Amino acid sequence: MNKENLIKFGIATNNELFDKDYKDGEWMVRAVETHETIDNFVESSKKWVEKSKEKTGEIAGFRFVAWANCQAAKGQPRKELSVVDFGDIRFAIDADLTNFI
Repeated sequence: MNKENLIKFGIATNNELFDKDYKDGEWMVRAVETHETIDNFVESSKKWVEKSKEKTGEIAGFRFVAWANCQAAKGQPRKELSVVDFGDIRFAIDADLTNFI
């Protein structure tokens, strides 16, 4: 993972989601690295128990898809979710990136 990409992303989101200066670079929300593509997540979301309309966009030059509210399986908590594509890797994060554009 290119650390420069995370720094650009952090700056674009006011370091509210990723902060390069906190503990030598730390996610401020739950984040999971994934090799699944954005299209894979959109396809998987069709089987989720509940979800808001997906929104797509770009932040700091990185494409993303976001749901303001989703629940993948019954019994799991509802949450915000975005998948941001850094090129070589993607991160699924517990935040709605549309709040930052």
